[in-house]
Amino acid sequence: MSELIALVPFGLFVVWIVFIFFTKKGRNLMFGGAIIKTWDGITGKRKLISTQVKVHAVDVTPTVRVVGLEIRNASIGSYQMVPISLSAADALALASLLEEAVAYQVARHPDKPTAHSGNASNGSS
Repeated sequence: MSELIALVPFGLFVVWIVFIFFTKKGRNLMFGGAIIKTWDGITGKRKLISTQVKVHAVDVTPTVRVVGLEIRNASIGSYQMVPISLSAADALALASLLEEAVAYQVARHPDKPTAHSGNASNGSS
């Protein structure tokens, strides 16, 4: 009987993790607001690890809106989701840095194609 009682907190923990990682309401909690729109983003694979980056429009309050990045890493027996909330200015700065890095790589080796490990997708709600 005591073994069964010891399993209850573990079971509740597992239910909580599943709720947070696999439901929209759980992701709302992770970002601290309501996810209004989601763009599928980029998926990349490297050996046994799959990484996915999704972009969210998040309303934290009626006057505070942020851009959320959801970075998921998954492999055999492992799963991790990291939420990052960015202001509009920070999101634009990150986009600018990404464009700058791509331009640098293309200019460095104009005769070589750039590596492509993922695919861009259009938004979904």
